[in-house]
Amino acid sequence: MLRGLVFAAALLLTGCPHAADEKAATPRCPPPPDPDRLALVVGTIGRHHLVESRYPLAKLAETMAVFKPDLVLVAVRVDPFREDKLEDASFEMTYVRWLAKQRGVAIEPIDWWRESDLGAPSPPVDPADEVEIERRETEVLRAPRMLTFEQANGAELGERVLLAQSSALRHRAGDPIPVRRRAWMQQLVADAALRHGKPRKILAYVDVFDRPTVDAVLTGVGYVSRTPADVLKASTEALAAGDVPVELVSLWRVESLRAREAAAKATAPAEKDFWTDRAKVLEVAVEKKGGCCVTQSTFQPRP
Repeated sequence: MLRGLVFAAALLLTGCPHAADEKAATPRCPPPPDPDRLALVVGTIGRHHLVESRYPLAKLAETMAVFKPDLVLVAVRVDPFREDKLEDASFEMTYVRWLAKQRGVAIEPIDWWRESDLGAPSPPVDPADEVEIERRETEVLRAPRMLTFEQANGAELGERVLLAQSSALRHRAGDPIPVRRRAWMQQLVADAALRHGKPRKILAYVDVFDRPTVDAVLTGVGYVSRTPADVLKASTEALAAGDVPVELVSLWRVESLRAREAAAKATAPAEKDFWTDRAKVLEVAVEKKGGCCVTQSTFQPRP
């Protein structure tokens, strides 16, 4: 009698007719099917891919190889992407675009900002007596992106970034410049998904602090998010870190020269600094052939 009740309870709890069958050699319940649409948002760490040995560029290639996306989204502005001038973005976006092209995967740009936004000050904290509170709550957004692959793509950091952005929004009169950029990014993400017929798998590569923004809109248009670390953990595939192809190094070299030219032509100090920094990172990427590792001081301008 008691054994029968236990068996019945097991059926109710599991919904699997063989879950309580003690004589079954192997589980007979098949795993649940994958959702119709899957999204993977990978947070990148910019120049720190050349510094942090635990998050080399090879991890970006590995996520694409394992996830096998139908559409790749990259943090590049639309016009520079169309003009093939990816020095406008962080150097790893050139790498990701190259990978997608090699695999024949569709790729779309999703970043947005204006040159006039460079160096623009944030609105003051209001009320002024909460400056220390705002500083403490948004500290993660000012921290160096020295992160491992697992840290950059983990739930804990995503939560901290989301809360920090919310704090800046509350304390700084809506924090309009970053908020406008995130809104445009979400529009570009949704538009790309719809124009491509909402493909089954979308893989986005964005700055680590933009992960919550992109993840939220993909969820909103019907995708189920996967965690990058879990996707790689579940796979037996792995790519060894090493030098990137000569073709890609040549692309970085051309981009670094254009960035130097843009810096020379810039009149606004913030814009000049932006292009000078872009050029330096690209030059280091060329010198190291996309490999690791250098110190952070390597990126400082020479006196």
